[in-house]
Amino acid sequence: MLSLPLDDAWQWRKCEPGASWEPVVLPHQPGSADLNGQGNWFGTCEYLRSIELPVQVDHDSLSLHVGGAMQRSWVYLDEDCVFQHDGGYLPFEFLIPESFRDGETHLLRLVVDNNYSGDIPPGKPHEELDFCWYGGLYRKVELKQYPAIHITDPLSVDEEAGGGVFLRTLQLDPQGARLGVRTHVRNRYPARHELSLRVRVFGSSTGLMSEGWEAFSLGGETDVHVDLVLAVGGIVPWCVESPALYEVEVEVLDASGAVRDVRTIRYGFREIVFSRNQGLLLNGKRVRPRGTNRHQDYPWVGYALPDAAQYRDALRIKQAGFDYVRLSHYPQSPAFLDACDELGILVMNCIPGWQFIGGEPFREACFRNARQLIRRDRNHPSVVLWELSLNETDMDPAFVSRLHGIGHAEYPGGGMATCGWVEGYDVYLRARQHGQIHTWENGNTALVISEYGDWEYYAENEGFDQATGSHLKPDVCNSRAFRGDGEIKLRQQLLNHAEALDDTLASPALLDGQWAMFDYPRGYHPLRAACGVSDFFRLPKWSYHFYRSQRSIGNPWGAPVLHLATYWSADAVLPVIVLTNLDAVELRLNGSLIACSEGGDRARWPHLPHPPHVFQIDHYEPGLLEATGFFKGEAVATHRVRTPGNPTRLSIRLDDLPAFDRKCEDAYDLLFVHVSLLDEHGTLCVNADAEIGLSLEGEAMLAGPSRIRTEAGIASTLVRVPAKGKGYRIIAATLPAACIPSMEVAFEVEAT
Repeated sequence: MLSLPLDDAWQWRKCEPGASWEPVVLPHQPGSADLNGQGNWFGTCEYLRSIELPVQVDHDSLSLHVGGAMQRSWVYLDEDCVFQHDGGYLPFEFLIPESFRDGETHLLRLVVDNNYSGDIPPGKPHEELDFCWYGGLYRKVELKQYPAIHITDPLSVDEEAGGGVFLRTLQLDPQGARLGVRTHVRNRYPARHELSLRVRVFGSSTGLMSEGWEAFSLGGETDVHVDLVLAVGGIVPWCVESPALYEVEVEVLDASGAVRDVRTIRYGFREIVFSRNQGLLLNGKRVRPRGTNRHQDYPWVGYALPDAAQYRDALRIKQAGFDYVRLSHYPQSPAFLDACDELGILVMNCIPGWQFIGGEPFREACFRNARQLIRRDRNHPSVVLWELSLNETDMDPAFVSRLHGIGHAEYPGGGMATCGWVEGYDVYLRARQHGQIHTWENGNTALVISEYGDWEYYAENEGFDQATGSHLKPDVCNSRAFRGDGEIKLRQQLLNHAEALDDTLASPALLDGQWAMFDYPRGYHPLRAACGVSDFFRLPKWSYHFYRSQRSIGNPWGAPVLHLATYWSADAVLPVIVLTNLDAVELRLNGSLIACSEGGDRARWPHLPHPPHVFQIDHYEPGLLEATGFFKGEAVATHRVRTPGNPTRLSIRLDDLPAFDRKCEDAYDLLFVHVSLLDEHGTLCVNADAEIGLSLEGEAMLAGPSRIRTEAGIASTLVRVPAKGKGYRIIAATLPAACIPSMEVAFEVEAT
């Protein structure tokens, strides 16, 4: 199978009177909502580009694959509508009619409508939804050319537990593994062919590890599933500490030994069992991962992220101390799952849904989403739970039974675990705000805490009225804190999460996910939800460092953590909290010893792996606050916080965390740019406020506005840069203001 990316050379316009065509590159979102999701555009738009469709040769076939189009799509070739699709979160692929394969250039046009429909999940109007959906062709589009004898695409064929290549770990022990390989092969020739399936497993450092063959005969214009079991010795099981991946190469050969088609899949061998009595067993070992929830949108561009940006989000999650993520509340990018495979992050995969259940068309769409989600993602070792359930929705038993049954029909045998909000699934989900996490019982059904740390501190009851905002708890109590809200709010968020995690660890839950990793915009509210441990621009809050401190030294990701949760400015909140995974902490103020602390406040947080250290200081004194952390009696880390002075200079930091190890084929990348106000000592001026003007030179462009305000001393924006080789320059300057001196700084990226 040959693949031709179709991400460039598009023209786009809104289907509105007077709208003109604009050149765009995929992924693309129409319009640009503000940081709070306000002004999110809804309507119909269209994408147009020319495409040369080759003449059919030797019974080959040609398909168009669309990775994501929100949320109702019509595909035209010239003036003919050749395909229609409903649903915005999963890909679709269809066969291009042979009548268009004349070697000529045709016009490919996609009409995409992101208006609300109660028949398309999530099915709830945007203005009542607690997250945003966006529009456009926000994932990749490609043209696929299949030979006459080929391995199919699992989404374009309706084959239960089949289509494409389906890999399963049938057995895992110290001697190796048994790998089940199911491959769907189609013969478009009119005559029968004698064929063979060859499966080979390669290790990155060991080369060929195993090889297996299966001969079969395939009649003309027919298809068949070929099943093969392969013994693979010497493998390293996939786990969160060591996510070993192998290449499984599946080939179809004809009688002469010629390769007719091939697929190569990165795969990790692992076994996972969920049991209330035994806990979560990963490869036979009981584990208790800490996790989070993620919404996938970025400022100004919504869901339209390149693969490298998806990877960086997964890396941020791993660096924050999390080994599990729930993809709330919809299917997310395959590139994000690839990153979770690489980094060792367990995933709960979710169908679209949030506090709504519709009529028969809606229900059928849910069933279709469940099947397509499993078929798309079943080979990812990171995916261990399938939320075939509508989030926080009262679902009837027949609906639940159908979804649960689909899960086990599409993924038979071991390795499948469905989960949901009512009884009837393999794993029961419950949020901490709903109570009973310590008392709920249902035989040996495993319990997972879907979310904690936010809502229980936000609203007085589960029936909080989003439309009116009634029954909110006092603002000072809740966990929603912007970085610019100051020490009281940031500290409260930290303490809420410490209390909530301590509580969940005392429950019988097998794992849990705090709410949430990143701030995110909401449809129903004019202000984005500030419940993330990182803000919308992926900048950490103090709660981020709390979770980071809960990973122990000795873990491959468990570096020493030492963080003073204070800005030590005039409005500093006492006592001082220090977050660490070290044995002991020594605190000094302006060189004078304040106190030493060992083990943290275990009386307050008895179940935390590493309770925060609390230092009683009777007064505030400006200057240098310094913490030194000790591990096994040796000083191994230091964190200093100096009272901020007046800003004297700017600095620019480009958030260019590494992307995938393998080749990135995106046309562009999206990088966060952070401009900081610093004093003469290089201390961040968290209490200074300024407006920053940005300009760019070379092959880069702003994805957001050119004028941005600082928040807690940092102004952040998003820059679209070339993915390969071209240089650019970012220039930032303070705009005129009475209290901030004129400053300018430049950041240059050289061409490679």
